Amino acid sequence: MVKAIQTHRRFSTFSLMANFLILAGLLFTFSFQANAALKITASVNQNPIVQGSSFILEIRANESISASDWDNSALLANFVVGRTSINSQSSYFNGKTTHVTTLTTVLMARNIGAYTIPAFTIDGATTKPIKVNVISSATANSRGINNRNIELKVNISEKNIYVSQQFIYTATLYIAQNTKMQSGNLIEPTVADGVVKQIGKDENASQIINGKRFETITRQYAITINTAGASTITPARFEGQVSTSKRGYRFGSVTPVIIQADTLDVNIQAQPKDYKGEWLVSDFVQLDEELQPSQENYQQGEPITRTVTLTVANVDKSALPVLTVNWPQTVKVYPDKPQLTSFAQQNSYFAQQVLSFAIIPNQLGELTLPEISVPWFNSKTQQQEWATLPAKTVTILPSENNVANQNDQAPLVAPNSNNQENIQSLSTSPVWRWLTFIFAGLWILTCVAWLLLRKRNQKAPSPEITIATKTDNIWPQLQTALKNNDANQSSHLLHQWFKQRWPEIKDPQLTSLPMNKECLQACQDLFTFTYGNNAEITNWNGQVLLAQLTKLKGSKNTITKKQQPEIKTQLNP
Repeated sequence: MVKAIQTHRRFSTFSLMANFLILAGLLFTFSFQANAALKITASVNQNPIVQGSSFILEIRANESISASDWDNSALLANFVVGRTSINSQSSYFNGKTTHVTTLTTVLMARNIGAYTIPAFTIDGATTKPIKVNVISSATANSRGINNRNIELKVNISEKNIYVSQQFIYTATLYIAQNTKMQSGNLIEPTVADGVVKQIGKDENASQIINGKRFETITRQYAITINTAGASTITPARFEGQVSTSKRGYRFGSVTPVIIQADTLDVNIQAQPKDYKGEWLVSDFVQLDEELQPSQENYQQGEPITRTVTLTVANVDKSALPVLTVNWPQTVKVYPDKPQLTSFAQQNSYFAQQVLSFAIIPNQLGELTLPEISVPWFNSKTQQQEWATLPAKTVTILPSENNVANQNDQAPLVAPNSNNQENIQSLSTSPVWRWLTFIFAGLWILTCVAWLLLRKRNQKAPSPEITIATKTDNIWPQLQTALKNNDANQSSHLLHQWFKQRWPEIKDPQLTSLPMNKECLQACQDLFTFTYGNNAEITNWNGQVLLAQLTKLKGSKNTITKKQQPEIKTQLNP
């Protein structure tokens, strides 16, 4: 009996120990599985790394993690950090489920040197730090390891650059034949206290370098720096996704890339102290003018249109100077707003300003159109120069209408003594008196009949006006009517001229016609004076409208065919 009790006690003790061992094993297993879920590793796809080329940092975890769990702020000091992609996979084998999560980030080193990618901690698990070495492209070439499939190269057009001078920054992207760009974005360069603006369109071409064919994409930027001294151009950068094919295989998986060009340091020279006038720096400046109508003699009151064109190379149109003209007091001048344009020619970029002046001389004799001069600094010769339009003298003659009126008022026979006697004898003759009464009566009857007919046919158009408005003879008649300040005739002829100038507009309305504000207002003033009931308008002068219509009639494109050969001759002497 005692022996049985002892055996039962030994069995109970053994059972307790077994339960304890099982519990400990379970805890160890759970602890091991927990530690396994927190295991993460980090690696890079290349080392050393060529400056300006991207490489890939990969973080792998054996459990599901999120990209938001990873803090990449420690990389920003030495690297350009691109987008992060995440890929998660699960598999089931031998009754066990495994998870693999991969975080892929594209990085690019900012400068040459040795760097350390720090350790990262996610949910208590930590990676090991990675040491990388960034070398120059020349060093990589000497070692035979610079076998990049995509490159970005840049250059500038000028070596001696002055403050506010525009120069061209050219960026060319080289893509190897075995590489296909899936998507990409070329980020423009930046400068401090300056302006960067893309010009033109991208140019696609191909080039063979060291026996290897590359497809090229070239883009140009116009850069202007407004502060003298040392300046750095933060380079252009390409960010995109590419896929590369191996011999005998199709294009592989898509890989994100970042390619940055070399940083360029420039020295911006200040404006010379002995320069006089408004600062304008270029290597080509030209002034042109055109008179409409082009002749040596003009009538008093006849408008003259003087068009001045300023063409400057390698300058933004916003930097063009304001042209000032000192007009004489013997003329009235109506200037138009400046027209600013830009264009490309012979691989150079030009800015152009066009100014038009309507000049109405009000004094007979010689009229001198003043000289126009623009100072500028020649960046090639390092000297100040002047673009000048010389003064031009024209002759102002009396208006033909005034001469005709004077001839109509002049006596047919000179008032000598014999004529005086004849006039006195006729005035005292009784026959002459009766003839005078008869003609006076007939004249009164004619006036009464004319007034009655005028009231009856007031709404009908005048036969004389209808006959006079032939389509091939409207402009000269309109000129004459405006010079004579004949508002009714001018209004009627102006409608006919609108139909002749714009035949494609069936019912031309004033607000729908392609003319500037000044011409539109002058036409409106005529119609208001002719058809309106505004008591404040008691007088109308047709010279203003004539000046605006003359400019409208002679208007044409900004760059004339005559100017283009002159620009080509100046550029290629």
